Amino acid sequence: MRLKKVAVWLCLAIAVVSFSPKEASAAWFEPLSIHFIDVGQADSILVRAPNGENMLIDGGDESDADTVINYLKKEGITHLDIVVATHPHHDHIGSLDDVIKAFPVSTVYMPNLPYDTKYYHDLFRNISEKQIPVERAKSGVTFRMGFAVKVEMLAPRAAYYKYINDYSAVIKITHGRNDFLLMADAGVEEERELLLKKKDKIQADVIKIGHHGANSGSTMAFLKKVKPHTAVISVGKNNPYHFPSKEVLFRLEKQNATVYRTDELGSIIAISNGKKISFKTDGIK
Repeated sequence: MRLKKVAVWLCLAIAVVSFSPKEASAAWFEPLSIHFIDVGQADSILVRAPNGENMLIDGGDESDADTVINYLKKEGITHLDIVVATHPHHDHIGSLDDVIKAFPVSTVYMPNLPYDTKYYHDLFRNISEKQIPVERAKSGVTFRMGFAVKVEMLAPRAAYYKYINDYSAVIKITHGRNDFLLMADAGVEEERELLLKKKDKIQADVIKIGHHGANSGSTMAFLKKVKPHTAVISVGKNNPYHFPSKEVLFRLEKQNATVYRTDELGSIIAISNGKKISFKTDGIK
């Protein structure tokens, strides 16, 4: 028993030596930025960690390649450590093949859902040609971007869903005290699964609303458990679907959540210092 205790204390001592209080503090409170790129009626999110690692979640529609690539270059991106294709709909993976051509990529995460479309085949061909490792995006996947940023995939959990949107990789990012919940196009079925998790698993300061604000998700029960202070909606101007829906906006109002929309503000950047979150865009005064 004493030997076990000594081993535990040695491990703790090594951890402390590896990260001095000054280094740990710097790692926690250097900024994390999450960029909700304005790709119209589509989704693309850039995550920039304090240690310099970069993750791209979705790449917009087929016509958004120049927008996404130019945005990444403007940010000084030369390499993507992680690319996540949340699900195979064209407004999420349409330009990812061009992004992968333009930047070296270390790892791609995708749900286990082969999809017989040109967009999917183009993406997979480029992944294969560049020999990029592919990991399955599913509930239980966890990794870190440096010391300070934890990334958890909370969904999908089931092997089969009625609707393709419910295969969406739902991602939670934690930086110090701040939590971000990125819902891709998750609908009611995935939300029901998430509601079964412990309360603190899905609570978040910022939520990227699922499916561009469609009434196929963002139920009142779900939003009450998430308790977001801010909601970001990636949506196109004058889109034919009339997203975001009035019902979803009403629920967010009831939750006293501040709503930022790309159709009104352009690209939106959330900046976390581990304690507070600020937002930057030309439309936010």
